[in-house]
Amino acid sequence: MKKVIVVLLSLILAMVIVVFLPELIGRPEQIEANIEIDSSLVPQRVLSYGQDEVAYHKIYYKGKLIGVISDLDHLNSMIADRYRDYEKDFPNTELGLSNDIYIAEEKSFIHFENVDDQIMNYLAENSLLGVKTTAVEFSTAEGIYEIIYVKDYKDFSNALELFFKNFVSEETLIKITNNQLIPSPTELGSVEKNAILQETIQTKEAIVSPDDIFRNADEIYDFLCYGRNEERESYTVREGDTLQGVGYRFGDMSPKQLVMLNKGVLASENQLIVPGMELNVTYYTSPITIEVTKERLTQQSITPETPEYVEDSSLEMGKYEVRVQEESGIKNVLYEETWINGVLESGKALSENVIKQPKRGVIAVGTKQVVMIGTGNYIWPVDNPHITCHFGCYLGHTGTDIINRYEKYAAIYAVDSGVVDGTGYRYDMGNFCIINHQNGVRTFYMHLNVPAYVEAGQNVSRGQIIGQMGNTGSSEGVHLHLTFEVNGTRVNACYYLPCELID
Repeated sequence: MKKVIVVLLSLILAMVIVVFLPELIGRPEQIEANIEIDSSLVPQRVLSYGQDEVAYHKIYYKGKLIGVISDLDHLNSMIADRYRDYEKDFPNTELGLSNDIYIAEEKSFIHFENVDDQIMNYLAENSLLGVKTTAVEFSTAEGIYEIIYVKDYKDFSNALELFFKNFVSEETLIKITNNQLIPSPTELGSVEKNAILQETIQTKEAIVSPDDIFRNADEIYDFLCYGRNEERESYTVREGDTLQGVGYRFGDMSPKQLVMLNKGVLASENQLIVPGMELNVTYYTSPITIEVTKERLTQQSITPETPEYVEDSSLEMGKYEVRVQEESGIKNVLYEETWINGVLESGKALSENVIKQPKRGVIAVGTKQVVMIGTGNYIWPVDNPHITCHFGCYLGHTGTDIINRYEKYAAIYAVDSGVVDGTGYRYDMGNFCIINHQNGVRTFYMHLNVPAYVEAGQNVSRGQIIGQMGNTGSSEGVHLHLTFEVNGTRVNACYYLPCELID
């Protein structure tokens, strides 16, 4: 009897081992699945364990499990139905899963609860459903630095063309597109030779949330102007304002740059602005770089050598007489300029042609101690001059603001010979130098970077370097503030300098 009982127990034990041991140790997928399902973003229960492996689809967001999909075709059908909510704003496309979503097919002995509807709601509520659209990638040699998504690439092309036209004419763009040769200028002025986008733009298909998509050309154009920068600065015009004065106060912008920023408000650089007018004074902070190459033909004067001073005992001490009247020469100079998003970055002389040679003057003086006397023939105080703010460009401006087009902290020259009346520093003038030309004219040089290189009482000759351009005192940017004072009255420097020859 005992033997029969032992045999029966052995048979029962063998059956238990055959039936239940695989459930306990032979199916690691069940244990793993149980752990994953407990940490899923959508709550989901394990219903049972089966004898056969079943294929399931697990959906992940940035590596985190959302849940297990029971019927992938049904989920895709629900996504297609949801497209109807977007079809009006985004026709001729489709709805899909965000680029951060991925689905993995796995096999398991576990039977999961069907939460496909809850998974669909989670995707919708967390903006993980996206419209299939075009991604525009901006890159340099270092790689991609910006991506935007556009509803229609034609809108992007139109916005990019409009942005280009801020800095180069449509006529030039057509010539560049058609590979037409653009000749150098033969008359005074500038010619646009080329325009390029420094960055590389590529497109690809993407699925993104509708909230991340630029829907029209206006939105894209605003992005091309300012990127992700949402800060804007505006200015309300006051009595006495001019475009030149407003531009000067906000980053040394030219009237042309203000017109570019205020399309629909300003029509031309010569437009009169009236009190109450609202102007955009935020210059471009664009994520792209438009490089325009120009050639500029200018006419420049050639300054004669400092006059020759000869002593003449027949003249009373302190008297002088011009024996040979000096004459300035003339030359045409061709420059190549590089402009970046409407701002002049650099320039270099390509060639020059002398039209007229200068003539040196001779002055007889009746004293052994020669005093430097102005000739009345004035030169520009800087090379490559450009006026940023004319005499009276805003209320109380009694000078002419000048920069060197191609060099920020440029050398400053005496506009004519004379004697230094004074140098020093004052809160409004900054570092300054005053030259008395001994003929009723004094010139003031303000905002020098460091104290003047000359001292009071020192003779200076025309063209002598007297300082360096700077931004000291009451100044809003590196420049030279030049003032002419005639018999005690401040006058426009353009009465004495050929301002009409520069732009």
